[in-house]
Amino acid sequence: GPILFIVAATAFAQPKLVGHRGSYWGLENSTEAFINGAKKGYHYLETDVKVTKDGVLVCCHNDDLTSWGGTLTIASNNWEDLKAEELTQTRGGVKYTGHLTSFEEYLDICKEYNVLPLIELKWATGINNSDYSNVPKLIQMIEEKGFRNNCFIFTSMKNCLNHIHQNYPDIPLMLLCYSESFESNLSWCIERGIHIGSGIGAEITKEGVKMYHDAGLLVDVWSINTNNVYETYGNY
Repeated sequence: GPILFIVAATAFAQPKLVGHRGSYWGLENSTEAFINGAKKGYHYLETDVKVTKDGVLVCCHNDDLTSWGGTLTIASNNWEDLKAEELTQTRGGVKYTGHLTSFEEYLDICKEYNVLPLIELKWATGINNSDYSNVPKLIQMIEEKGFRNNCFIFTSMKNCLNHIHQNYPDIPLMLLCYSESFESNLSWCIERGIHIGSGIGAEITKEGVKMYHDAGLLVDVWSINTNNVYETYGNY
């Protein structure tokens, strides 16, 4: 389902919608899911980034492709072999097929359809809490595609987030937390000007959202799958 951005300030502010792993209409994190999310009118398309053996940035939530009928692990295989695997996923009774999508293709779709990237960093080779060697490649690609100042980079890896903040202070960043740590991260985020994203749960309160908004920070919530949930968090 979509992720919901709660945007601060005016009485008439409308939440921004983010297509989670592209959208529900296609193999998740695939070209089809990204294009369909853009066509549905999402403001942002979210993806997850992993790194192949030969250093290609790809869009995938997991370390391997087995959840979608593939056989290969991303970090230990080259891009050519990974993208050759046919992947399948049934969603809402519809069986979708597709292939692993590169991060570059994802950015090109964002550009072509005039939507913005929300880029989640999972642990990957050279993009983690103790090794930042692939971060420059990530930033360079974002910059080359014209999204340096209008994307969000999103991760729970605080060391990695700090590294990006210190070396690329102009890039919008967001800390991924879980509902129980929502308010406890407030001072950490304020100190760095880093926005917050959290899974839905009882710990996200209207008062908590207001605290972030009062500090000039945006709040992002996942996953919003029903009108009732949308209204609750949208009203926050």
